[in-house]
Formats: sequence, C-alpha cells, structure tokens
Amino acid sequence: MKTITEEIFEWSENFVEKKSKKLGGWILCPYARKARLSGKVEVVEVKEANDFLDKLTVAARTFKEQNKDLIIVACSDFELDAYELVCYVEALNHTFVRDDVYLMPFHPYDDSEEVEFLEDNLETENEFFMVLIQLFSKLEEASENLNKQGYYDNWDEEYYKDTVLKRQSYRRIHYGG
Repeated sequence: MKTITEEIFEWSENFVEKKSKKLGGWILCPYARKARLSGKVEVVEVKEANDFLDKLTVAARTFKEQNKDLIIVACSDFELDAYELVCYVEALNHTFVRDDVYLMPFHPYDDSEEVEFLEDNLETENEFFMVLIQLFSKLEEASENLNKQGYYDNWDEEYYKDTVLKRQSYRRIHYGG
C-alpha cells in the first residue's frame, strides 16, 4: 500500500500538473510541477486526528523557516469532519495571514459543492484530508498573474468565490486594514 505522501505526489504529477480541457487547456496548478521537482513541497502525515491541529499549527508557525513553497499536512483519521476542518482553518488563517502564511483545507467528505473540473480526480488507496500551507503574498501574486492571463475564466463561479475571493477577504488582515 502506498503512503499518503506517495499518493499526494502521484496526484500532483498525474492530475494537478496536467492540462485540463475543462479549464480551457490550463494546468490545474501551473506552479505545482516546479515546486515538486525542486523539492519545495513537504508532506506531513499525521496518524491521529487528535494530533492534527497541533501538527498543523506547528507547520504553519514554522513555515517560513522550512524554505518550502508548500507544506501539506494530511491525516487519514476521520474523527475530524469537513465542517470542523474548515472552521479550524478559518480560525488559524485569522492568526497566520498576519504573518504571511495561508492555509487551505481539502476534505473528501466536503459535500458543500461539486466542481466539474475537479471531478476527474484520481482515486487513492488511502482516504485522507489535508491542509495546504503557502505564503499568502506569493499565492496572491501568482493568482493575480494568472487572473490577468484569463486562468480563472473557466472556473466554476462558486468554486472561485470559495477559493480566490475567500482568500482575498484575508487581505485586510494581512495588510493590517
């Protein structure tokens, strides 16, 4: 059986880094391949949900020291449901965005919406939820560059609101306004 880390890197290589017809030929994440190949992505596997919040907080607090573009904290213990994960991440973002660190949750049982261009996702041997940690300013800059190029033109409107616009709502925290 593959580890969660192996599956995340395989998912990135075979899905996230590939062109999508549903996105007008765009790669789902145009920056993922370079980050993966340059060793700028780290996966932290957490065995028990009771330890998840602590490990996530440590990873976010030390993110800048790690010299990574992305840290993914993943857990296969589903004591933490999708709603709780979103609430934790929103609360943490109110603290960490001030320090230029942004967290994004992904939970397989989040039934709040279905996004067509994400439906071709790969099946995994392990079931897990995860939180992606990145620099807020770098993510904002990359997003703005992609927006200028029309990257978001084929995105589902609700998904755009729930990802891009939600992230942008933290600007007031980041910039102190």
